[in-house]
Amino acid sequence: MKKAVLFYYSVHHGNTKKIAEAIAEKFDVALVRVPVKEKVDLDEYDLVGFASGIYMSEFGKPIRELADSIERLGGKDCFTIYTCGAAAGKFDGGFQKRLIGRGARIAGGFHCRGYDTFGPFKLVGGIAKGRPNKADEVRAAVFFSELLS
Repeated sequence: MKKAVLFYYSVHHGNTKKIAEAIAEKFDVALVRVPVKEKVDLDEYDLVGFASGIYMSEFGKPIRELADSIERLGGKDCFTIYTCGAAAGKFDGGFQKRLIGRGARIAGGFHCRGYDTFGPFKLVGGIAKGRPNKADEVRAAVFFSELLS
């Protein structure tokens, strides 16, 4: 069975953390909160994941900086997970290109909506209320299961 680590950056409403924890409840995956406090030896892992909320149409700055700082990313199978208030969009494309530029192979990507109160959304009580929900957590687990096979 493949061994996985998932770096996650989750602030505001904890949307991304909720998805990361839902995966960790069902699978043996090491969760590492960003910013990282301890050094992680990627040689121990077959899969390396990066999860973030979307901030101004891209992954959060701390997780982008982490990806840029990892020395042994070349040849690794990597995956992305993101949550955002928007119903549609491909917000991980730039981040995946960043990983490819560091020599990684992209194994897949997952996204779901997340409760969002940024900027003008705060005036209306936010968007995507109640998300991520149980159905999103199940979809995330199915996605991760497929990565392992």
